Amino acid sequence: MEPTVPNLLLNETKSAPSSLSPPPASINDALPPELLLLIFDFVYTEMNQPLSYLHTMSEAVDRSKRHALHDTMLVCRAWHDLVVTSPQYWTTINVGIRESIGLWPKGAEKLGYGETQRVVLERELTASGELPIQINVGLDDVDDFQATFDLLREQAHRWQVFNLFTEPDRDMIKPIGQSQFEGLFNLPLPCLTALHIGGRWVRPDTNRRARMSASLQVDAPRLRALSCELHLVVPRSPSHLQFLSITGVHLEQLEPSVNELRVELNQLVELRITACNPGAILSTFSTPILNKLVVDTKTASYTVPQSLPQYQHLKELQWDDLGPDPTFSMFLPRCSNLEFFADYVVGLEDDIPLGVIDEAPTILGEIANIKIQRVEEEVLWPGMTEILLDSATCTEIAQLIDAVPSIQRVRVLRDPTTRGALENQVSERKLLERLRERVNVALWLEPWDNSRNGGVNRRVV
Repeated sequence: MEPTVPNLLLNETKSAPSSLSPPPASINDALPPELLLLIFDFVYTEMNQPLSYLHTMSEAVDRSKRHALHDTMLVCRAWHDLVVTSPQYWTTINVGIRESIGLWPKGAEKLGYGETQRVVLERELTASGELPIQINVGLDDVDDFQATFDLLREQAHRWQVFNLFTEPDRDMIKPIGQSQFEGLFNLPLPCLTALHIGGRWVRPDTNRRARMSASLQVDAPRLRALSCELHLVVPRSPSHLQFLSITGVHLEQLEPSVNELRVELNQLVELRITACNPGAILSTFSTPILNKLVVDTKTASYTVPQSLPQYQHLKELQWDDLGPDPTFSMFLPRCSNLEFFADYVVGLEDDIPLGVIDEAPTILGEIANIKIQRVEEEVLWPGMTEILLDSATCTEIAQLIDAVPSIQRVRVLRDPTTRGALENQVSERKLLERLRERVNVALWLEPWDNSRNGGVNRRVV
């Protein structure tokens, strides 16, 4: 009778040596903690890059749901303890971020939401040691502004990135006091490189008005990126600011007043202006090496500045086309070295009501005016290679190419063959074919035809 499998295994066990061989070494025996930390550092850095500009609350919420090394901490107790006791993995401090989606720490109902929030904040600040920190504050779900701000101010010397978020239409439910708001930033901030202040109305300390927009000065010599909504933050000189975004800031309404304010931003390379007077902003900030300007005014009825400087270094201009705009008319001739122009804000294509746009692109009329003012033989924008338009007919595109012969790529969001009467649409199709023999033409967000000269995809910003 043949032996069964269990009997064979039993026989092999009996014939094996009595001394047991040592178990195989674990990865913790092979890799010392120093080497494990190098690996963890790489993973953490790749998964926990600083929040992009422009900052959004949703970015912070997504980050807060799961620690970058969450899976690493679940591998074994040794890895868990190594991560927990390493301050470099706890340098992102969130206040009111997870709470905005209902993720309160365990025990919050028993201890109290406010007390729990402060306990967690103190624990996070302690865990990060004395390293530079990124702070994300969701104002709408901060239980006690003063207690929270006091804890954060104690660590002001460590702030590297500070994001003050608020959600639309929630800013008056629990207003923030003027002295609380201003007091948060009136300390030296030696490490701060990036600051975002969301659009939350402030309650004045006096009873004159229910709400106000504030102007603040910050002592942050290393500040490189600044994003302001509703309130204006001005870095003290000398300023090394390279990126500035201003949204909904009306200079004439700020307190304290900024009348006659003039700010030298000699290193600024990118400026974004949204829902406010671009002429007032451009007149207030001196930007001699500005390389990129994005203007999303929401309206073209703002007052015109008395004067504007030349913008010799400006290469990229995005200015939303809402029809004739006196500020745009004054600004455009001062940009002699443009290489890229869009009459809408790149990334906001879905927000454009293309179906109701039937007028010619405003830039066409501006080009005609510029040519009248200049020497006839002078080439307009010799470096211009790419133009993006929300809507234009093929005839208008051809006029644009004739006026600026260096253009290689034209994008039109609304298909020109769908505009006008049926007989015009047939003509437009034929014109579009001819245009594509001259330049690279793309409709809506389709990719460029890279088989054509100059059809290299441009980065989307």
